[in-house]
Amino acid sequence: MIQTPQKASLVLWMLTLLSSSVLAKPLSLDDYLTQVKKGNDGVQALIESSKAILARQDEARLLVGPNFFTNISFYSDAKPTAAPIFMGTRTLADTYNFGFAQQTQFGLAGKLYYQWTYTRIEGTQPGILSLPNFYEAKPVLELSQSLWKNGFGSETRSNLQIAESGTKAQGFADSFKLKAALAEAEGTYWRLAISRQVVKVQKESLDRAERLRDWNRKRVRNGLGDRSDELQAEANLQVRTLEYQTALNEVRSAGLAFNGLRGIQKETVEDEMPLIDKSTTEKLKPKTKTGMRLDVRAAQELAKVAEANAQLGKERNSPTLDLFGTLATNGRTDQWNSAISDSLKTRYPTFTVGLKFQTSLDLGQVLEDQRAYSAEKKAAELTYRRKAFEEERDYEDLKKKFEETKERLRLCFGIEEVQEKKLAREKERLKLGRSVTYQVIMFEQDFASAELLRLKTQGELLGLVTQLNLFGEDS
Repeated sequence: MIQTPQKASLVLWMLTLLSSSVLAKPLSLDDYLTQVKKGNDGVQALIESSKAILARQDEARLLVGPNFFTNISFYSDAKPTAAPIFMGTRTLADTYNFGFAQQTQFGLAGKLYYQWTYTRIEGTQPGILSLPNFYEAKPVLELSQSLWKNGFGSETRSNLQIAESGTKAQGFADSFKLKAALAEAEGTYWRLAISRQVVKVQKESLDRAERLRDWNRKRVRNGLGDRSDELQAEANLQVRTLEYQTALNEVRSAGLAFNGLRGIQKETVEDEMPLIDKSTTEKLKPKTKTGMRLDVRAAQELAKVAEANAQLGKERNSPTLDLFGTLATNGRTDQWNSAISDSLKTRYPTFTVGLKFQTSLDLGQVLEDQRAYSAEKKAAELTYRRKAFEEERDYEDLKKKFEETKERLRLCFGIEEVQEKKLAREKERLKLGRSVTYQVIMFEQDFASAELLRLKTQGELLGLVTQLNLFGEDS
């Protein structure tokens, strides 16, 4: 016999167990998606990739941004000269320069730098050269404007477009993959919730079938029923057992997928799942489409990349015609400080102005390449237009299916309610001897089918909402 302290401990344990089961809150969708983001390596990779793309979205600006450069060189020339008395037998020069360079979007390239050189001429006759060793300093401005190839920056702008649109396309594609992965997780979440309810329905159906079989068996033993009724009830029980086992297999499969998406390698899900009832689906409302779907935006940016590549290809094979100019002020003395001081004045200027031209002689190949690049541009544009068309069509189709499924679900709830009442009434009639076992079995099957149809329709509706939420920029 259990002692009083033991009884008290047992009661306390049962109350604790009961309270924990009552207070246990179902795992919400948001909490599950948070677990997926933390435990799924694939999802984490997409999150990190999206962050990386966002961090370098302005990387293309480096193509036209200012650059700092510096050069150091040491020159030695000991080749024979025509007049060693005047030209020496060896020339040494140490050169240092530093400055800034920039390529603009309108085709102008510029450099502004300061150059300092120390030159020594060895082997000359003393007194012949006034400055055998001297310092030379000069600030230099170099400009070059493209007039044909990269005419007024068309090639530069194409490179910018390729870099910017390529980065955006990758960002949109990764973001869409992330949303699709989370949508898959959302679908798996609802799949497990509904499959558990299906198990409950099938278990109740199995229990009803077992009670009906026992009741008919008892009637047969008492000589109040026919053996065929018992066999019919037994066959119904076997069918319900098979359906229940199938439902358990689906829960196992759904649990494996559910855990796998959050990085857990096991079939059993210990979390409580929410009840999918009438209120759950009645308040469902997908997000409003506010723009193009992210994968379509990626296709749009890839079309821009193809257009820029086509322009770049044309520019690459175009003739080169550049206008260039150089301006420098100079200082040259045997004292380095005097050379620097003179270089900051306009007393000894030098300047150069000129044109550069270059073109390919294989004009046939140039024209063929230009046609090919134009075809690539058109293909990318058509791909984008088709994807945009399919997106709009799919969105309208999903919206229509959502409304139709919601209406079907309303009918399913009505059918389920009627079938439940019909089954209860027929059971009463059977007890009163005003019905037959077969009729009760049929009504029980009708009610179970109505429940399962309602759950299936709820699953379809939840899946449609998940798909619709992929549309739009904020989806």
